[in-house]
Amino acid sequence: MLPLSQRIRRRDFDDIFKKGRFWQSDNVSLVTLKIEGPDSNKSKFAFSASKKVSKKAVVRNKLRRRGYAAIQKLISKTKPSFLAVFIFKKEADSLSFEEIEKEITFLLRKSKLLE
Repeated sequence: MLPLSQRIRRRDFDDIFKKGRFWQSDNVSLVTLKIEGPDSNKSKFAFSASKKVSKKAVVRNKLRRRGYAAIQKLISKTKPSFLAVFIFKKEADSLSFEEIEKEITFLLRKSKLLE
């Protein structure tokens, strides 16, 4: 799990969705927002899985945990000063960890957040 200092707070979600840029892959979406200020030395990440993905909280939490595990491997290669929210789509509940990792890497490259 990522430390709290690298996770996005819930109150920041509205700004990210209003002002951010969107990228899509088959099973995951990404919303990014460039930040400035005292917290801008690191990028922060969050994962979201709605009830449309699965009615079971166990499945949604598993997806989020896998997402955080995948981003933890890539966090040292990401650019600083960004907020990034990954949103799982309906079909994501059947993905393996490797597939989630590939989609997250693809979206980070597409959005040019990987250095």
